[in-house]
Amino acid sequence: MSRWIVLVLLVLLLRSSPAAALSWGLGSQFGIASINIGGSSDNTTVLGWPSNAIAYEPGLRVACGNTAHTREFMLDSGWFFLNESGSTLSLFVGGVTYQHVVRPAWYWSPFANVGLGWYSESAAAHSHTSPNYGAGIGMRHALRDSHGAVRAEVRYDHLAGDSGSGRPTLNTVALRLGFDLWL
Repeated sequence: MSRWIVLVLLVLLLRSSPAAALSWGLGSQFGIASINIGGSSDNTTVLGWPSNAIAYEPGLRVACGNTAHTREFMLDSGWFFLNESGSTLSLFVGGVTYQHVVRPAWYWSPFANVGLGWYSESAAAHSHTSPNYGAGIGMRHALRDSHGAVRAEVRYDHLAGDSGSGRPTLNTVALRLGFDLWL
């Protein structure tokens, strides 16, 4: 009996499975965002060309997914670094996002995504990191010969407040326009 168990385990272990290719992408986004300080009626409007960390938005994304780019995991990031007379300020926003395209055969395909990330501020006197999360819905158009896509997305992001730096909770609603180059 034990030989059969070992044999079955060996067959399952050594069984070859079909190779599944991964496809990579690189993209950027431009946007206009309305940032609301949690619990108040004050809003700040930011136009980013491209989106950037000083506006709490990532501007560069690297994607990995299936060959049709209908299910992708993305690393979104943005970095702002300022060095003036030996004093530095560094702002970094990063996160992991999952995106799913609903109808890839359509000329403009709807998609939805959800992500988790962090925002890090470093200066001479302090260094703080806060979590963020968000979700978006949009439309994308795949370019001819599968070289990439253009997209438009409406997105909500929540950035937790940080008592150490004095930054309050921020809620952002943004319109992002972007492109992806499929590698």
